[in-house]
Amino acid sequence: MSKKKSKKRKNPVQKKKQKDFKPLIIAGVAAIVCVVFIVITYVVYLNTSLEATDFVNKDFKSVSAFDASGDEADMNDIYHVRYDNYQGSLSFKGDGTFELWLTPGSLDDGVHSGSYTYNRDKQVLNATFDSGDKVKFKLVRNSDGTLKRIEVPYDGYTVYFAG
Repeated sequence: MSKKKSKKRKNPVQKKKQKDFKPLIIAGVAAIVCVVFIVITYVVYLNTSLEATDFVNKDFKSVSAFDASGDEADMNDIYHVRYDNYQGSLSFKGDGTFELWLTPGSLDDGVHSGSYTYNRDKQVLNATFDSGDKVKFKLVRNSDGTLKRIEVPYDGYTVYFAG
């Protein structure tokens, strides 16, 4: 008597499915990248905001002026006054606005205001007066990086302001 093999079919062994962690890893990496981007953006903003600059919330007084040929000009001629000690003033606010006071008298007579943006690479302030006129105020720095003066074009002259 021979033994017959049973023809019973064996159930195939099912492998346990491994959990797919790829979507979780991708989501985690994406979250880390977002957090790093936000932190870097915040740090850059703090270092480039107008409040962090060395000319904001300071008053600058006119100290000298030069005509188009580079010759020093008399401040009295520029401001159309005969006061020996008159000085114009220039101030910048952290909200991107400025005031330029050029002549004595009432606020309506002598103050010019507007908005500005700071170009750190070129060291200029791109100013737009309330009248719509646009001009560049040049920042001149000392060798140690501190602000030496601001050069403002005005009525054919370049007026130097210092703080």
